Amino acid sequence: MKNVIKVLIVLSVSLGLMLTGFPLNEAVAKTKKETQHDTFKKLKMNASMTSVAKVMYGKSYKKHLCDRPEDEVKVNLLCSGELNDSNTYDKSGKLKYLKYEFYLYPDAKVSNESDNPDEVTFQTVRMLLVFKSKEHSKQLKLVEKHWFDSSAVNSKRVYNNQKIKKGMTKKQLDGVLTGTGIGKYERVAYIDYSKAGKQTGKKQPVFPKAYKTYSYSVLNQKENILYYFETKYSRTKKEYVVSYVDTWTQDNK
Repeated sequence: MKNVIKVLIVLSVSLGLMLTGFPLNEAVAKTKKETQHDTFKKLKMNASMTSVAKVMYGKSYKKHLCDRPEDEVKVNLLCSGELNDSNTYDKSGKLKYLKYEFYLYPDAKVSNESDNPDEVTFQTVRMLLVFKSKEHSKQLKLVEKHWFDSSAVNSKRVYNNQKIKKGMTKKQLDGVLTGTGIGKYERVAYIDYSKAGKQTGKKQPVFPKAYKTYSYSVLNQKENILYYFETKYSRTKKEYVVSYVDTWTQDNK
């Protein structure tokens, strides 16, 4: 029995030395895209501009907040990324609310199909962040975050005598698509205007509940019809259903 105990002790010590030489928590090197996606997932909805900068840039976040020269209001914004604003004013010229879009993490693998080769759009980046303030306020909150995956190629096909329709469940989608499941999504979006309010132009704000959508692009079997559709969680059906669908047809001659 003593010999068995000695053997076990020797084995445990040897194993300990092996684990010391090859630590279990040794990080596997991540790609730039994976690191960016990790940052995207950490961003919390309704976070302030400063909080978002802290997540994205860590201790050096202050260097990444500035008054952008193209911004007329002069508030602290993210210094990087393409900026679009849709700030709205009332009849007297007084600021009604602020709204900014930031196009971040350029994707070098995606070619710009715009007439302007320098134009930055959601098709040429991996992340889009939208900030908005409440009415008559300059306190910006993160109300939308979008992640785009240009590498997501959906191998599923829509059966030629079938169609994707609004309201379809995942099970119904699976029934009109080849193979099993609905394939890879190319975009995920988190939308939350429950605190800042959602409004267009000078309309009064509404405060809808937060939601998330997934976007897909799928061809039919003849590959002459492209279906673009989005799925959104249905609180009544308690599952994701098609909330939007559009099609493009190409004549094959």
